[in-house]
Amino acid sequence: MAEDIKNIHILLKQLTSSMAEVKSAIQNLQTSHDRLCVRITESEHRVSKIKDDRASDNQRIQQLEQRLTTATGRIDDLENRSQRNNVRIIGFSEGVEEGNPMAFLQKVFPGLSDLEVGADLEMEQAHRALGARPIQGQCPRAFIIKLLRYPTCEYLLLAARLKGQVKWQEHQISLYPDLSRDLQMKWQQFQDVRKLLQVKRIKYGMFHPAILKITVNGETMAFSSLEEAKKFISPPPPLPGSLSGTI
Repeated sequence: MAEDIKNIHILLKQLTSSMAEVKSAIQNLQTSHDRLCVRITESEHRVSKIKDDRASDNQRIQQLEQRLTTATGRIDDLENRSQRNNVRIIGFSEGVEEGNPMAFLQKVFPGLSDLEVGADLEMEQAHRALGARPIQGQCPRAFIIKLLRYPTCEYLLLAARLKGQVKWQEHQISLYPDLSRDLQMKWQQFQDVRKLLQVKRIKYGMFHPAILKITVNGETMAFSSLEEAKKFISPPPPLPGSLSGTI
């Protein structure tokens, strides 16, 4: 009996020791869990801050992109306004100006464009387009002239357009407004519409910055949208039952 009690006492001591170890392990796990919760909370705060910072950065980027677009548009507008009186002339062979493009153009151009006798182009500047002189067989560089007054620029372009073909010594001469690259692309989008207007003999004109004005029956309409211009000049589809034919 005494031996049984002794064994039970030993087992109780072992059980007590094991319980203490389990309790210590549980405490360690609780401590690790608490630390993990703290780290998770800190990570969540960091992730939330990163998201907030990213949203703020995206907003700033959008604002900067908008300001850049606005600034680019203003720069392009200023560039085109500064070139408003300029005309780009293509087709004259290299060297024909003999070092004095202004005198050459003043001399030959009134006759080529059928301008009024004694018409003064009132040039402020005239030069070849910047760039290396082309070798033989390449297209000659354009002349760029800056006129003193904008109405003279319009008059010169209109005279060339009314004449249709401007030729000098069997060379086709073409006149264009001297536009920035971006504005040239905007003008070019109306090219097919302008050709159709020419075929239909409808009066039209391109105006700054990129507005197509069409005059029909004394009424002038302005279009900045290509689709609207196409819709205006395209004939409406025939109504059902309006087609005629022989059966």
